[in-house]
Amino acid sequence: MEKPVPTPKACLLIKDKAYAYCTCNKSLELPFCDGNHKKLKEDFKPLLFKVPKNMKAFLCTCGNSKNAPYCDGSH
Repeated sequence: MEKPVPTPKACLLIKDKAYAYCTCNKSLELPFCDGNHKKLKEDFKPLLFKVPKNMKAFLCTCGNSKNAPYCDGSH
């Protein structure tokens, strides 16, 4: 059985709100960090970001995007 293709998550992002994007891919709240990286042996830190205006964006959930936190179709 083939593994399903990860789907980017459509999100409404709010201007100047602080977001923490998951970089370890172990969060139960993907694409956002929920602190699960603290249980891993590797030293992961979330990618912190803000947006300049209210906007809808597709955030990466596969961890392969070269434009994180945004999906670039790398999956």
